[in-house]
Amino acid sequence: MHWDTPYIISSSLRLEISPAGKLVLSGSPSHRPREARIDDLPILLGFAAGATPREVLGRLHPDLELDAGFAAVVQTMTDQELLAPASEEEASRPLPDRGFGSVNAHFVMLKDPIRVLSYRSAIERHARGKTVVEIGCGTGVLSLFAARAGARRVIAIEETRIAEVAARMFAANGFSDVIDLRVANSRDVELDEPADLIIHEILGVDPFEENLLPFLDDARRRLLRPGGRFLPYRLEVCCLGIEMEEPPPSEDDRTMAEAKEFSRLYGLDFEPFLQALAEARPRPAPTSTWVEGKTHFGPRILSEEQRFLDIDFARDALDLAGHTSTIPLRILREGSLEGAVVFFRAHLDEQIQLTTSPLAPVTSWGWSLRNFSKSLHVSPGDEVTLSLELGHRGGMQGMRFDLE
Repeated sequence: MHWDTPYIISSSLRLEISPAGKLVLSGSPSHRPREARIDDLPILLGFAAGATPREVLGRLHPDLELDAGFAAVVQTMTDQELLAPASEEEASRPLPDRGFGSVNAHFVMLKDPIRVLSYRSAIERHARGKTVVEIGCGTGVLSLFAARAGARRVIAIEETRIAEVAARMFAANGFSDVIDLRVANSRDVELDEPADLIIHEILGVDPFEENLLPFLDDARRRLLRPGGRFLPYRLEVCCLGIEMEEPPPSEDDRTMAEAKEFSRLYGLDFEPFLQALAEARPRPAPTSTWVEGKTHFGPRILSEEQRFLDIDFARDALDLAGHTSTIPLRILREGSLEGAVVFFRAHLDEQIQLTTSPLAPVTSWGWSLRNFSKSLHVSPGDEVTLSLELGHRGGMQGMRFDLE
């Protein structure tokens, strides 16, 4: 942390009360949400209008010049991008070992030719002569594709320290004069001209977990020219009902099995107690699993594909926080319906799309498996109903599924 570098609160900052009653600060999908202490809030508010750490400390503690505890809090807030540089100059810091600011995370994405070459093909079709913005440019590869395709100007936005690598990539490839790198969260960026084309790859295995919709909602209002284009421009979200390779682990099953041993241990009839225990056990919450590194999809697919969201980023409402719906699922095969695989189709343009479908070639996203809170024996022709909720947890959006 530099005492005389001006910072301002990031526009992406979100405050949330956790189920445990704690105040949680979050801003970037690159970092875990941070539990705030009550002493953190005056420090955070001190940067609301833009200030240096020295100025904020002087207002809070006029008699102190330097304070180690204050410096540690500010350093943590800057590391998590809760505080953004008020100017575009910031001293370089070592790259982190994990997260989107790490080289290893981008290595995994870059070794996925399905992802990278699909984007390249679409960018080459739409970038020529355009003012292009990329949200979350990472190592800068997609911005370089746009510059090489003849974009008039490229603004590459990246909030993590991987931006240092992007800057060197732009120079090494001879495009530093075309690409304007902004080290910031996209919500903190102001443009002197709107973009004709906005490139984004902030899709998670749960397509919403990197706060895709709030970022694009802001970009559409502030950064995109009327009639401009997103790339991808459309997102379909789908699911398939599945029988897991192994039954999902159940704490309830183990508890009931242990309780049944009481009769043998104590020589008494515990049936009334077992009934009461079964009634008292809460319905377990559905869980999700991220599967990566496999070359084929293992769980048995039992249902037809069901599309439940279809979003055009330039035209449709993007404020879907709190969205709930029910999803009919038609069964094709007999089995134990234990969960669903959730996947997306990202339409880069009208001809090129990326998908995480378990029936398509595997990508670096892997698959998102959702265990239901209970299983259901199903037969061909059955129709079951799933419930969907799109909400926030720990400052990040995400989908929650279960059987109705």
